[in-house]
Amino acid sequence: MCQIEIIAEVANAHQGKPEIALQLAEAAVQAGADAVKFQIYYADEFIVKSHSRFDHFKKQSFTEDVWNDLLARVKMLEAKIYADVFGIRALKTAMKNNIDGYKIHSSDLCNTKLLNKLSQQEKKVFFATGGSTFPEISYALNVVNSIRNAKEIILLHGFQAYPTKIDDTCLSRLRLLKQIYGNIASLGYMDHVDGDDIFSTILPLMAIPYGIKYLEKHVTLDRSAKGVDYYSSLNLDEFSRFVRNVRVAETAIGMNPEEFSESERAYRVQTKKKWVAIKGLKPYEILQESDIEMKRVDLNADTPEFEKIVGRRIISSLEEDEPLTNKHTDHKVMAVIVARLQSSRLPQKAVLDINGLPAICHLFDRVQLALKKGYIDRVAFCTTNESEDEVLLKLATSYSFRTYRGDTENVLSRMMLAVEGNPDFDVILRITGDDILVDPEYISKSIECHLANNAEYTDAKQLPSGTEVEVFSADTLRFLYKMSKDCNGSEYLTRYITDNKDQFKTASLVVPTKHNRDYRLTLDTEDDYNLIKDLLAYMHNCGRGHDYTMNDIVNYFEKYPEKLEINSKVKQRKEHVQVITEIDWSRK
Repeated sequence: MCQIEIIAEVANAHQGKPEIALQLAEAAVQAGADAVKFQIYYADEFIVKSHSRFDHFKKQSFTEDVWNDLLARVKMLEAKIYADVFGIRALKTAMKNNIDGYKIHSSDLCNTKLLNKLSQQEKKVFFATGGSTFPEISYALNVVNSIRNAKEIILLHGFQAYPTKIDDTCLSRLRLLKQIYGNIASLGYMDHVDGDDIFSTILPLMAIPYGIKYLEKHVTLDRSAKGVDYYSSLNLDEFSRFVRNVRVAETAIGMNPEEFSESERAYRVQTKKKWVAIKGLKPYEILQESDIEMKRVDLNADTPEFEKIVGRRIISSLEEDEPLTNKHTDHKVMAVIVARLQSSRLPQKAVLDINGLPAICHLFDRVQLALKKGYIDRVAFCTTNESEDEVLLKLATSYSFRTYRGDTENVLSRMMLAVEGNPDFDVILRITGDDILVDPEYISKSIECHLANNAEYTDAKQLPSGTEVEVFSADTLRFLYKMSKDCNGSEYLTRYITDNKDQFKTASLVVPTKHNRDYRLTLDTEDDYNLIKDLLAYMHNCGRGHDYTMNDIVNYFEKYPEKLEINSKVKQRKEHVQVITEIDWSRK
């Protein structure tokens, strides 16, 4: 979560004078505000002329020309500008000045004409929810969401009672708003407690743990003067302290509760006990419960789970008090290759010709080498149910790989067909069809790193892209499949780990400098194809069609550095969907 955006609300504290409005905006930004908010309205659009307060609002309002000049000057402050818009004319003024977002007062949540006009905009939208029912809030959201593109919508809890009593604040409603609307809207809190009350700065801090992203606070030049909108406003020196307090509160509360601080990570390393051998243990013995106990040791690695090691065969001897790692016991490793023909950047790339064979067959041959050398125990190939992928299935079958077909978009669900179809295999390599140059020796090294560190996930990102694999424990994949709130983005499966990295046991393979190169060797564009085709033609002509090494790849590019220019302008594809990597830790 990003830090909370603090909005300085000017409202009518300008007393109807644009120079005071500018002065307030300048001082608020200098005090640390991320954004300044004004209230744009025209009295005859906002309120009937017979209303007792018509003259009051007419006196406080600015003309369109004044707004144009004021907003242009505020833009020079390089802070965001928001505005309450109390009608279509007010909205048009805000639109003309291209401000950063619009706020709809709770009194306008059922103003269909205004909402329809708003829905055509591409800006951030705030909905004030004080005094509004959930059906009214839902109505406004439905009108805006039915037409406009998916831009951020924020529900601002709070209301102005000149001032609002502390016991009327009801911060717990934020929890309910998040429960009802959290999947479509962000949350904010606008505070209106008496500025002289100590709780005028405490209550906003109390709102932070409810998951708010925005915090609105009124500002004024001199509250003691009791001008317009002074009730809940802070003087600018008070506002400056308030901003500092919010930033301190954020650090104390923690904006990313799944993450550990550096000191907490160090605490974990220093204090977590590890399973150690009570006595010397020899290969071929079956590890018994009585063979191990937990003690603190100087080892910067996690420890295996009790249930996953007891009963396994020991394959590497242990001394007394030696920490147990997964490399000491036997494991079954399965490589899972995931591929499909559909590709927006390079159609049919998996079957493009390279040295007389489909590209993916080169990947199959490289993985087959790892299988023959005993680095892995089984290979599975996962593709989609689409008819076009039948050709890939036939190619994989010709290698005697186990094959599985599943959902087109949900990559993890396809992988799980292989995982659950081979329940005795507890270490899983994930290999994507774009990475046809995977290195058999580094497959072995990645597995060794994974087991030695008792990891649940291991990467080899120091290798050139297109030559590396990822290693998962089978149980970690099962966990992600069950606990992730949305697996539809699992084409980017790594992010489910990295976005929650402190909650998983992870490791990274350390690669020698000679092989730690920033080459782009993944197959995703025509330029990538041309580069890889040239590389593999060279290897083929040298008699190393499939059994070349990372040394051979590095030597090739050192001999022909100009080849790297072929795809040097290719940019890594950005995620075309919003990947939701949240995990529901409450699921059982």
